[in-house]
Parts: sequence; structure tokens; C-alpha cells
Amino acid sequence: MSMLKTSSESFPASKDVMSDIPYVLRVEFSHLAHETTKIVGKPIACHKCNGFLLSLDQIQEDPKVGKHFICPFCGTLNVIEGAIVVAGNDTDFVVELPKDTDTDTGVLSTSGKSFLALIDVSGSMSGANLAAVKRSLNTSIDSLAANAPDTMFGLIEFESTVVSRNLETGEAIQLPRKSFASLDAIMESTKKLLDNIKLVNVGQNPDKIKGHVQALRDQGGTALGPAAAMAYVISKHRDVGRIVLLTDGLANEGIGALEGYQVTPANKYYEDLGKMFLDIGAAVDVVGIASGRGMELKTLGLLPEATGGQMYFVTPNELDRSLSELAGASMLGRDVEVRLVTPPGVIIKDASGVSRAVVDTLKKKSHSKIGVVGEDHELYFEIAPEKEIKESKVPIQIQVTYTDEAGARRVRAVTTNLKVSKKEDEIMSTLDPTVGATFVTQKAGEESFSGDRERGRKRIASFRSAMKSRAGAAPKSVQAMLEKADRALDSEEKEIQRQEQMMEASPTSAPSGAADEAFTENLAQMKRSSKRLFDDEDEE
Repeated sequence: MSMLKTSSESFPASKDVMSDIPYVLRVEFSHLAHETTKIVGKPIACHKCNGFLLSLDQIQEDPKVGKHFICPFCGTLNVIEGAIVVAGNDTDFVVELPKDTDTDTGVLSTSGKSFLALIDVSGSMSGANLAAVKRSLNTSIDSLAANAPDTMFGLIEFESTVVSRNLETGEAIQLPRKSFASLDAIMESTKKLLDNIKLVNVGQNPDKIKGHVQALRDQGGTALGPAAAMAYVISKHRDVGRIVLLTDGLANEGIGALEGYQVTPANKYYEDLGKMFLDIGAAVDVVGIASGRGMELKTLGLLPEATGGQMYFVTPNELDRSLSELAGASMLGRDVEVRLVTPPGVIIKDASGVSRAVVDTLKKKSHSKIGVVGEDHELYFEIAPEKEIKESKVPIQIQVTYTDEAGARRVRAVTTNLKVSKKEDEIMSTLDPTVGATFVTQKAGEESFSGDRERGRKRIASFRSAMKSRAGAAPKSVQAMLEKADRALDSEEKEIQRQEQMMEASPTSAPSGAADEAFTENLAQMKRSSKRLFDDEDEE
């Protein structure tokens, strides 16, 4: 089964064919874990569109030009020099072997198996909240020690002060308070402290790590913004792949504070910081612990949105499950870049499953960094004919460049040829509405996360209406899938309606638990996978 799935085997020949139903491509990152043809070396690429040479049949010889191929995607002539490497239809290229240490940057590699816990120990965490954090973290440490013993573990605790633990010695490495007002100052201060900040191997040190966790004490305010910036510097220089932020309160000290006047507004600060984590290939997860007050998770959610992380809004009793999921989550790829190669006349109209900033870049450039991907992560492209297509088939190629768990840099390339059709019934005969339904669900979540839930709900309703209008003429096999998709979308539409009602009933003048719950659900909807959407529907 291929990593690339299309909503139909036939592609519309013009804008007029099934214009009210998006034609969608699904990229299933779970397939990065599956073996396919593997080649050590770099693929031969078109110098114009970067489409890969697919087969030996494409190679031509000419006395004047020499050995060359005509790109099947854009028609450009490319001279071939050196060894011939063909991509085929589904190939995994190992383009760079793992490195233990990058001598140029001083980055110490942990091969991506790393877990940096960023723990709120402010006064509001006293009692049940901090006790739950300790219990859940210790359970996660035991799980990592048993199932992923090579994982490197780090710890930052923050209240009015921000401290990173040297987990080898237990020494508290404190970030100077005078740096709290400036991102640049925090970064410079943290760099000076790096020699004393040590992550340790979980499998070899579980009791030592749990001892430091057990020693956490509550006190003071919430310098969340400075702590997140310190985590970025440590992650960059210790090659940390996963940062988990646990908090129950509103950031109220230093840059990134969510209360009072800020030279750099909080939403811009966390959006910029999210892009910085994205650039180093690290995922930031946020776990908000419900305590009756709002945390402004809409703003903190910009970190997981940008990086491919997760966000939870849980009670202390629910904390075990969320941390267990994060500790056990497998990162199939870090520092992931995606490129979609299409022929002239086929355009990217939209994308989903990634941050809104990445969607805009994909639409403009057809390639972008997207963050970290795991088993349930799926990326969707809506493509469309820009003008009438005369060819009988169009080639589509997806290229996923990523760093695997061992630290190797790889490129997975999958190519398919779509039959071009002017007939709606021909497209409908092989339609898989679950592909379009998941894309629409993710886009509705994206719109809801930005605050426009009505638009998201209308998007789902419009897709359902278009599907129902064609159900009668569709083959029975497609009719069954249409009914399945409609049931799932009905549930998603009702969920957005529930969120709207919840938000209407909550105060707008201050952060609220209702808003935190709604935006957490919206971010999850932005990243809803087809497996999650339809497995849940099947179980009901």
C-alpha cells in the first residue's frame, strides 16, 4: 500500500468537472515505517521542478547533448552526469548517514530520541496538580526506561525563576532573571550555561531522574515564556526532538506573558518561537491542567500547531493518559520537508494537516518544512486543473525528506499517474470520499482554531451536500463509503456546533476553561487522521 492516496483514480480535465468537490491527495506518514525499495545515494532530479528520474526508459542519448532525460513533470531537458539512480514509483533514498557529533555546530546528537520536560511549579500548582504531574512523569520515565531506554531526558522547572537541572549532579542551573524581558538575552544567557546542562540516558538513570522529579516544589509566579525560550536553546544544542510543556496557569512574568502590556505581544512571541522550534526539527507538546481558570491555550497552542506537536486540556486525574501517549509516541521523522511535484496546468489550491503558515507556503511554493511526523500524521493537498488538460494522464510525485530515529537523512519518493477524465461518472466510479472528508474536517478545524467556527461548520455542510447530491447515481460500493463519510462528518459538524454554544456561554473578557477546551479540540481536529476519524466512526 502506497504512502500516497488519491480521492479518485481519475482527475478532472477542467475546472467545470465536479468543481464543488475538492480533488484531494493524502500523504500517510505511517508508511515511513514500512519497508520499500531502498537506495543509498541521491536521486537524479530535474533542475527546474525537482521531479526525480523515474526509470531507465526515460534516458536518451544524443551526440550533442549527451546522456539526458526529459522531465515527465515539466518537460525540461536534463543532462545526466555520474551514476544513474532512478526513483521508480516508491523508493526510500538514504542521502546522509547518521552523525554522532556535528563538529561545525557543536550540536550533540541524541538521534532524535529525547524528551525535555518543561514543568510549571508556580504557586497555583500546589497540592493535587503537582502531585499528579510527579506521578505521571514518573510513570512515563518507567515506560521510557522499559520501552525506549536510549532516550535522553532533560528537565526545566519554572515559576518566578527558571531552572534547568543538571541531571547528572542535580545542580540547579538558573536562568538570570535580568534576561527575562528579551528573547535574545535569554538565548545568550542559556548558551553560556550549556556546559552545565546535562540530559541523561533514561534506561541507565530512571531512579535518579525520578528523584529529581519527586523533589519539585511549588512557589512563585509563572515565567513560562522565558522557560520556553531556554528550552529552545537546549533543544537546538542537544538535538532534542520532543519538548513537553505542562502548566496550569497563565504566563505572567517575562517575555511571552499573557497578562498586561508586552513590547512583543504574546501571540507573536509564541508564533515566532514555534517557527524556531520547527526550523530545528523539534516538536512542542502542551499539556494544560484544568484548574478552574483559563490558560489562553489558543496562544500557547501556536507552539504545537507550528511544530507538529499535540495539545491536551486535562484534569489532574486524566494526566496519566496524556503523558503516557506523549512518552510512547513514535516520531517517524524529524525536520520533515515535503514537496509536491505536478505538471504545468495542475495547481495546489489548498493543504491541511499542518500549520496555517505552512499551508500558505505549500500553496505558493509547493514545498515546505512541516515539522515532526508520527504514525497518525497525515498531510492533505487539494489540487485542481488550472486550465483544460489535453493529456490522457498526469504524473504526480510526493517527496518527503526527513531525519529518521537513527539520525539518517532520507527521502521517500512516491509517484502516481492519474487518468484525466471529462466525465463525472468516471471520477465517481473510483471515488473514495473518506479522503475528501478528512481534508474537509482538518480545514474546518483550522478555521475553528483561528476563531471562525461558523466558516468551518459551513465547509463541512457544503461538502456533505455535494456528496449527497451525487449519491443516487454512484456505484453501490461508493454509496456505502459516502454514507460512512457522511456519518463521520455529521459528528464533526455537531462537535463544532457544541463548541460554538460553549463559547457563547463563556465570558469573553478573560481567559476561560471553556475556551481552552474548545481550542484544544480545534487543534486536534486540524490534525485529525483518517484512521482516527473513521475508526472512531466504525466503533460506534
